[in-house]
Amino acid sequence: MKTYSKLLIAAGALAAMSSCAKHDLIPETVEVGQPVPAVYWEVGSTVCKAGENFTFQGKYTVEPNYTPVRAEVWYNVLRSDAATVTTKLAGTSLSYSQTASSQEEMRSNQCNAVYAHNDEYWNGHEFIFQGEVATSRTLSPVTWVDATEWDQERFDSYYPQGFVEEYLTKVLDYLTNPSTANSYYNALRTVYLNYAFTNEQFAAVGLPQLDLSGDDNGTSVKSDAWFSTTEASDAALVGQYYITLDADGNAVYNEVAKDYEPAEGQVLYPVYKSSEWVFCRYDDNSGSIISTVRPEWLPKFRTLLEDIPFQDWIYDSANGVYKVDFARNYSLEAEFHAVAKETSQLNDANAPEYVGVTATTLKKTITIN
Repeated sequence: MKTYSKLLIAAGALAAMSSCAKHDLIPETVEVGQPVPAVYWEVGSTVCKAGENFTFQGKYTVEPNYTPVRAEVWYNVLRSDAATVTTKLAGTSLSYSQTASSQEEMRSNQCNAVYAHNDEYWNGHEFIFQGEVATSRTLSPVTWVDATEWDQERFDSYYPQGFVEEYLTKVLDYLTNPSTANSYYNALRTVYLNYAFTNEQFAAVGLPQLDLSGDDNGTSVKSDAWFSTTEASDAALVGQYYITLDADGNAVYNEVAKDYEPAEGQVLYPVYKSSEWVFCRYDDNSGSIISTVRPEWLPKFRTLLEDIPFQDWIYDSANGVYKVDFARNYSLEAEFHAVAKETSQLNDANAPEYVGVTATTLKKTITIN
């Protein structure tokens, strides 16, 4: 049999190496065609339906003086959740969506299929065989989208703990925090008009009690109660204001009477008729009349909004659904093993086994659908 000396193979390399001992990667004698232990596989598809099998082709070789015993497929099970809700109660002025996602290992890596070795797998260079691996029906994807009925138990099983509290805090901050409330004035007004508040709730926060007995659940009456001037007129003028800055550089709106005479350097702007909690004024920056909720009323409105159950915030009345969107999907991280024993100890049940494990780059992800 033809062999090559290490010295001949490495002759060129030795000239460039200062120390052969540090780079001694070639055995003393290398035999041409000598098998190198290796494990490799390819899967038929990286997508598999829950409860069905995925197929693969496995390949392996072993070291001289070793004999293959079996092959194995191992995998762990990962679960990925994506949960979203979308705000509908405040109309298009606040289409806030909150999402939570997670991935966790539901089952640790373990052997799921065993294949006895067969010498007939040898093709002259390596052992090759076709195999199948079963998956569980319990790994079917789960979805919950646009629910027609509210299911609290289902929500609690799908959405993470603390999700509701985080959502409500965010929405209430948008609508009633002084730093953001001006931007969401129309959203707050929409909630006031469209939600079925009771007069007891209005009275509890100091809002006027109204006749809510109409066919529209009092929407038109509430609209009249929440009014502001839209077109400038002397008849609608109720006062004036000028702007100063506080220590942090924020604008302070100082309201004064209609007949107030400005001090030197003061610029006055009109304030127009509106409901008592609305500050309706001409804004020089926009060049138009704008309305905002007066800061002293924002805590009252927050208390009022805190009475609204979470699910009512995400109810889409136009389509009769709760705007939930939940998806749970499973995947497998699978790897292929080849097991061998020293040939001289093949029949010894207690003899140690050599396991050739695929490299990390050869781990396969199987998506379950």
